Amino acid sequence: MPATLTALITTILHRPYVFVFLAAFLTIGVLNRGLGRTLLFLLLGFTIAFLSEVSSIRNGFPYGLYHYVYENLQGELVGYGVPLWDSLSYSFLAYAAYEYADYFAAPPFISAFLMVLLDVAVDPLAVRGDRWFLGHIFYYPHGGEYFGVPLTNFGGWLLVALIILFSFRFLEGRFFKRPPPRRAPLLGPLFYWGILIFNLGITFWIGEYRLGTIGLLMHLFTAALLAMLFRRPDHA
Repeated sequence: MPATLTALITTILHRPYVFVFLAAFLTIGVLNRGLGRTLLFLLLGFTIAFLSEVSSIRNGFPYGLYHYVYENLQGELVGYGVPLWDSLSYSFLAYAAYEYADYFAAPPFISAFLMVLLDVAVDPLAVRGDRWFLGHIFYYPHGGEYFGVPLTNFGGWLLVALIILFSFRFLEGRFFKRPPPRRAPLLGPLFYWGILIFNLGITFWIGEYRLGTIGLLMHLFTAALLAMLFRRPDHA
């Protein structure tokens, strides 16, 4: 069996939740955006995220300096020092945020904020990966202000989210003339909250009650603001 295929199988077996979310992204994407737009979003999300991670583990930009623990990633797909499944996850996180904002007909930049808000729940949990099935796969050598995560990380996520989302909007306008099918718009926010509940559930499971409560309250407050400030056209 080719080494790359073996590494792919190992990655899927070690990170099944990533590929479940990826499958959900592709399914919802095809229903709401069509195959072409979905593949474009996947390609942009992965490529931009991968380049940002390659940069950050070397020079600290844009997320701040962090290091992967490669002995805990043995057998998995890794390129230029970055586990490929990690960069892949940016695609469905960005897409979930994009669909969530679009459901409320909110401006595109709101999508970037919603993606950062997801990371507020995801990254502190990932830092504690040794306490659940993620494993101890990376660390910030200087720690961080928010439950072990440096604030620069969230600034980096905002920048990368904006690049992904506005690159998609630009290229979508250039290459796709027909409107997207939008067959199941409610699946967008449900997907976003599914990712969130998965992460918050593990956060509470490992006993990080303060972290989980803060994350939940932030998202409930944001959901209430979205509902109040933005109205879907068919709800107006």
